[in-house]
Amino acid sequence: MKYLGKKIIIIDNSNLSYSGDDLNGPIIRGTETSLILLAEQFVKMGIEVDFCNCIKIIKKVNGVNYFNKDKINMSKIYDLAIAISDANEFKRVSSIKKAIFSNSNQPFEKFIRKKQLIPFLKYKPTLITLCDYQFKKRSFFTSFYGKKTIPITVDPKFLNIKIDKNHLPERKVVYNIRSNRNLNLLIKIWCEKIYPVNKEFKLYITPGLLEYNDDHLKNNIFLRTIGSRSEMIDELKNYRALTYLGHKSDIFTLTAEEAIKLCLPVVTLGIGSLKERVAHMQTGFIAKNEQEFANFTIKLLNDDDFYLSFKKKMDEKRKDNNWDFIASTWSEFFLSA
Repeated sequence: MKYLGKKIIIIDNSNLSYSGDDLNGPIIRGTETSLILLAEQFVKMGIEVDFCNCIKIIKKVNGVNYFNKDKINMSKIYDLAIAISDANEFKRVSSIKKAIFSNSNQPFEKFIRKKQLIPFLKYKPTLITLCDYQFKKRSFFTSFYGKKTIPITVDPKFLNIKIDKNHLPERKVVYNIRSNRNLNLLIKIWCEKIYPVNKEFKLYITPGLLEYNDDHLKNNIFLRTIGSRSEMIDELKNYRALTYLGHKSDIFTLTAEEAIKLCLPVVTLGIGSLKERVAHMQTGFIAKNEQEFANFTIKLLNDDDFYLSFKKKMDEKRKDNNWDFIASTWSEFFLSA
């Protein structure tokens, strides 16, 4: 469906300066990437999209207009204003409807501390959550005017790449999360229950999350190299699994979705939103305890036939959940008459 004449503005409250030109660079994180990709999909649907953050210059990238949020024209009436996390940003804009794109579980205490109560009461935005786990966590008092779950998904690069279903990587797995979320527990399980089974096993982790030392090295725990998005895709294709226990703060875990689109099984305890991201025995394994987590990881690393069979099964689900569907859901909810 085309929405010609409709106008949407996206406002980021962070101090980041970025545009669609930064999709492959190190500046932006999962939230910013997702909003850029959503904006570009809106443009394909015939919607005019302005995207405002701390950028100093005016840019137009893939049809999306980027400019500084201090330069928003209050006389321009948008059909929908989307604020990232902060309802105070609505003071900058005139719009018929308003939505908060929330990337946290934000308990009521933090809701008050972040000064969200007054702007919520004043502007009456709909809260957009990314998963059922987050939907349930956000109480009535942090979503007075309704909430709706609309998921996000990955950069199309993860879908467009060709997967060699017969490629057998080395016996290595990865933890490529950018923050330390249960990494110490993962390392404990690795050293006590996984690595002793086969000294060919290797675990690669994101640098900068802990003080790397000789104990890590002797247990075949190595630091991965962080590169561009394209380089990360090439890197991930050479692991057998993403090993991530999950974390109570996870509300979508885009990293897991990216792995799944590359046919990289996710081994997890399902903490936080991971139990929604991973389909047990289809796109990964949701373990009930630490020993089961270790057993699933060992199976993927040790059993070549099992790994290749599972990889082929994952390839059948790669195209599920795309930006066309997600942008259409936004538009039908907010822009349809």
